[in-house]
Amino acid sequence: MKALRVALVLATLATGCVSGDELRPRSIAVSSYENKVYGAWMATMVANQSGLDLQGIWIDEAGDDGEFSLEFPDQWSTDDDTHVEWLDLHILETHGLDPTPEQIRDEWVDHLNNDIWVSARRARDLMDEGFVPPDTGSAENNPEGVWSIGAQLTTELFGLMAPGLPDTARAEAIRFGRVTNSGLAVDVAGFYAHLYSEAFFQSDIDWLFDRALLAEPEGSEVAVIVETVRQWHREHRDDWRVTRRLIRDRYDVDPEWWASKVNFAATIMALLYGEGDMEATLELAGLAGWDADNNMTSAAGLLGVISGFDGLPDRFQNATDVYFNQDLTGDLPQFDTVSNISARTSALGAQVLGEQGVEVRNGRYKIPAT
Repeated sequence: MKALRVALVLATLATGCVSGDELRPRSIAVSSYENKVYGAWMATMVANQSGLDLQGIWIDEAGDDGEFSLEFPDQWSTDDDTHVEWLDLHILETHGLDPTPEQIRDEWVDHLNNDIWVSARRARDLMDEGFVPPDTGSAENNPEGVWSIGAQLTTELFGLMAPGLPDTARAEAIRFGRVTNSGLAVDVAGFYAHLYSEAFFQSDIDWLFDRALLAEPEGSEVAVIVETVRQWHREHRDDWRVTRRLIRDRYDVDPEWWASKVNFAATIMALLYGEGDMEATLELAGLAGWDADNNMTSAAGLLGVISGFDGLPDRFQNATDVYFNQDLTGDLPQFDTVSNISARTSALGAQVLGEQGVEVRNGRYKIPAT
């Protein structure tokens, strides 16, 4: 693994991915930051909705061409890939940026009782027994959280809230990921949040992978999976189905199709073969199978940051703004809007940046080098 990290550093320097320019403070207009957050949230809604009926139907083989389509309903409904983060927004707005484990537990108990699965369901049940995070996600108390996908589909929010602050994004995604998991999904959560944080300033997927991999610790399974899928992509650029078959053979080794490992590999594959095209990437992530909606959503949110709302395909921009809370309980509103969710996220991002000493000058954030 040490050799892998050294190789990553050398390759990054050789390709100029970490140049002097990249290590200087970065600047982004407040309006551009807000537009990128909005783009990520809208892309997330389309992806999550479009993938719901694809979950678990393609395992041994990928879906056939023509079996995928995007959905644009009259209103978006809640699902674990969106409503956990919607609750996290409420937690952070109510209790500040550093809520206590007890505050997180109390908000889950009040509001998150339906449409949660596997490690999240176990975490919620443990809360009724008096446990608080991270004990709710520990291997001893929540054994399925060691291998299941949980944390990696509910924490991209923290990358959106920390533009250009990948260490902060990674740390918060891991902290909230440990509510439900203890294994690979927590590490993937940190990796995804890192990608999102950097994507406000860089559009190249390989560059983003390189930067996030440099922050991986010694012995990182995340790094091995990413580099393995990248190698297969280089060897089979013209046939994603070959890479999908290789992923199936090597990484589909856990008890169920909602496992962290195989779905992480499938998402990396979709981002590589999609080459930055939103609809192509979503089709690849959908047809790849396994926990398709979650893989589609993680990929879509990243590309939504890169493009911003104004750069989304027309039918994404023209999609409904209405978000229906069909599952969360208690005193939360029954309806919200994607634009309001985005504005709330951006407001929390402003708080995160403010805590780092970042001020708005001439309508722009100037963010320290990382």
